Amino acid sequence: MKIRSGIVCLLVLCLSIVLTSSCASMEHASRSGGEKRILVIETTDIHGYIMDVSAGSEELFRYSLPRIAQIVNEARASDLYDGVLLLDGGDIYQGTPVSYMTGGAVMRAAMDAMGYDAVGLGNHEFDWDVTEYAAERDGTMPPYVLGDYFGDPKIPVLACNLYDAATGERVPFTKDYTVVEKAGLRIAVIGFIPNYRSTIMTARIAPYSIDGDLTKLDALVRKVNEKEKPDATVIVVHDNPTKVAEAMDPTQVDLVVGGHTNDMLAETAPNGIAYIQGGYYGNGFASAVLTVEAGGNVRAEELAYTPITTDKDSLLLKEENAPLLDARIVSVARAGWDAIRDEMSETLGYIDTPVQKTNSVGANSAGNWITGLMLEVTKPQGTVMAFYNNGGIRTSFKIPNGQATREITVSDIYSIAPFGNALLVFDINAQELAKQLADGLRYPNYGDQMSGLTFTYTATGDADTPRAEREYTILGITLADGTEVDLNDTQTLYRVCTSAFNATVPGSVFEGKRPVVAEADAPVDNESYVLLLREKYGRENGRIPVDTSQRGVEIRADE
Repeated sequence: MKIRSGIVCLLVLCLSIVLTSSCASMEHASRSGGEKRILVIETTDIHGYIMDVSAGSEELFRYSLPRIAQIVNEARASDLYDGVLLLDGGDIYQGTPVSYMTGGAVMRAAMDAMGYDAVGLGNHEFDWDVTEYAAERDGTMPPYVLGDYFGDPKIPVLACNLYDAATGERVPFTKDYTVVEKAGLRIAVIGFIPNYRSTIMTARIAPYSIDGDLTKLDALVRKVNEKEKPDATVIVVHDNPTKVAEAMDPTQVDLVVGGHTNDMLAETAPNGIAYIQGGYYGNGFASAVLTVEAGGNVRAEELAYTPITTDKDSLLLKEENAPLLDARIVSVARAGWDAIRDEMSETLGYIDTPVQKTNSVGANSAGNWITGLMLEVTKPQGTVMAFYNNGGIRTSFKIPNGQATREITVSDIYSIAPFGNALLVFDINAQELAKQLADGLRYPNYGDQMSGLTFTYTATGDADTPRAEREYTILGITLADGTEVDLNDTQTLYRVCTSAFNATVPGSVFEGKRPVVAEADAPVDNESYVLLLREKYGRENGRIPVDTSQRGVEIRADE
């Protein structure tokens, strides 16, 4: 029987520093004879952030993945560990222009060069054709061509519970598991995903079904352990790893690594199974040491989340930072940027007010900005309101210190709106409009950001109550032209724009409705924003307005 224990250690210094610390040396000196230590490093939800180009100028690009790659290099060279197991929890590609515009090739090239041992399958791997850029028929990452870089990474893509919806058969393009050899040890890595139906467009997930039954995962783990006789077993799940760790048998599973929720985790479940999660956007990584004793016992120790953005200037491409950045991955990142630089560098105008994404209920300035663009793009269809989800807004545009303005480039548009969603227009009545507002307040994916109206509402619970647990009642709606909406009117129709994603979230007021313009002919969000801004402001490098006004106002009982 394997024995497991977990020691939580949340690091605030980079692992490269820890590798040379006296504390680490003492740990190395105390290693028992015959004992082997495998360092597990997990990234997750990188979303294309091989580098962060959102600052707007090349000298301010931050090279996050090259920093992580260098730390991995140092760990592999260290005598503290007998091997390094490098994993990713999924959502690898979609989120930055350098990944979006290269079809994810820049990420496949980087992960190939870094030597990842396996990756999970995230929900955003379905944003494009999952079988084209995320996984190929043999269950590994597809080939890439990027400038002088080309290759066919044989990195396993893991998801044991993804099925063909028509046949009920397991899809061929993901593997149930892989067995990785490190320092003479065999480590089984098993992939599991939750039901993605509410987090990706219905059309993208429709060909597939996902069986989220954790008892079946437990059965598979036992089957793999019986067949492969691994020295250690790890589960990769694109979900909060806590519930998976708690549901598994501690005699069967040594470690669970997670994703999707953007959490930074390094903890141990009550049953003794350790779990970690590496944050998001390449801002850091999670790690654990699997110590395998000569007799076969396994301990999951030194659980950690390590941020790399504490000193953001250390991620800049400067001579003094060269020892901190893996030159190979920097070169891949630059190849990706070189492929799109000319198109992405075009200036579309400037802002003098920050476009700031926050978690504010009832819209924020970034949400106002995006939905304002949606209104303008679909104005020829007679649109008077627009809705979008805060989670689809992927960055903010800040005004640099000491400056009064900031240019907006094509790259910025693909950074803030990377998904290529169709903008669909529907006719809805007042009752449906009220439901849309209440749904968005409770669950952002229905569309909690908006333009073209303001509204008042009441809600159960207080500000500390999770949004999904509050019940919302819309008291009044006022259109931008001052028209008061009669909430009891079921005859008057209002023309509303939303994204194809928001429109297909189960239970949406738009679900089952026919859009004014068919999706195949509808404008695409980021492409349309570029055309609009280029025509309206870019030719004269004009000021792009930013609306900071509040959309929704909560009326409390004591008011």
